[in-house]
Amino acid sequence: MKKFEISGLIISKINDIYSFKLKKHTEAKAKLAHSALIVRQAGVSTYTVGKKEYTVDAANILFLPAGTEYELDVEKFGTCTVIEFDAANPTDELTPCGFLISSDKDINKSVLSISHFWMLKGPAYHSKCLSEIYDVITRISNENSFNSTLAGKYGMIHKSVKYIETNYANPDLYTPQLAEMSGMGETYYRSIFTAVFNTPPTKYIQQYRVDKSKELLVNTDLSVDEVAIKVGFANASYFCKVFKSLTGYTPSEFAAKGRKLG
Repeated sequence: MKKFEISGLIISKINDIYSFKLKKHTEAKAKLAHSALIVRQAGVSTYTVGKKEYTVDAANILFLPAGTEYELDVEKFGTCTVIEFDAANPTDELTPCGFLISSDKDINKSVLSISHFWMLKGPAYHSKCLSEIYDVITRISNENSFNSTLAGKYGMIHKSVKYIETNYANPDLYTPQLAEMSGMGETYYRSIFTAVFNTPPTKYIQQYRVDKSKELLVNTDLSVDEVAIKVGFANASYFCKVFKSLTGYTPSEFAAKGRKLG
């Protein structure tokens, strides 16, 4: 199936534009009569389509084509704006798709402004709203064109990578925390991280901790237990297991080898 490109979206009619707030843990099941662009100014929602989950928050926008059956779960309270429209594109070209907008937060404000203008029914409101929606679509497309490059992907997770480098000694360093820091859902964050580093975040953290432990094993008189704690492992047993799987040596063997070579 051809990958859906939001820049090719053709809007034949705007059906409705509205903003609302749903309480946390609100759940719903529905089938869309029209295509929809779902934008959150605040809060977090999860849309499940088939077996796939899409996170919608201040950094993630969701497009759903007409006829989509979905389940909604509101995880955090906040304002959500929905633009419902008919698309002139062939049905088989339209697929559910999430878009990251972390570096263009003004998109959220623009969509909220469109909602207010639609509600007021000002002069030539339909034409103006259509024009503004196409402007938002262009900005989403531009944002995600850059995000599709490795440099763009790294920019999306840069803050969390630097956090790992500074806080690797914290044993409570987990993917959900890093994903939230990057303004993404956990699944999407893991996929971006893996694309950039060719390894998932959990393995990256393990490797980073092991690399730091090598310095301590060779250059200090700390025991294996002390080194394990200093680099963020919960206990020496797990540290030894991970260390050997990544280096082929036990920590003690590596320390002896390193000191001999030094």
